[in-house]
Amino acid sequence: MLWVNNNLLKYQKFRDIFRETFDGTFLDLSKVSPSQLANEVDSIINHHTNCCVFLGYLEPGWMLESSHQTRIRKLFRKFPVAITTHFIESLPFSWKNEIDTFYTDAPLNKNGKANSVNNGSSIQE
Repeated sequence: MLWVNNNLLKYQKFRDIFRETFDGTFLDLSKVSPSQLANEVDSIINHHTNCCVFLGYLEPGWMLESSHQTRIRKLFRKFPVAITTHFIESLPFSWKNEIDTFYTDAPLNKNGKANSVNNGSSIQE
């Protein structure tokens, strides 16, 4: 389950809401460098049974190698995960299919509002 925040100004509020929503251990990986993120994720998958993970600000398409994107996707399937991103285009399509909640206060584009209907399709502009 992936939560995505598109409003950089609400970064801290989004983190707090995500933390309060889920029980279990809260793991904040926002200070881990993108090059080490996949290794940290592998450790979490292998050693935790009940946690929620906050990855912080991340533009996966530009900040991560494709092999790391695949390894991190395993985390979404096991635990609730939240990220903050500014450019929705940087999310790989495989990650977009895992989105459960998209948090924004501003319109996504000229045709959509923050209260858009979630019909399960990928996010497009």
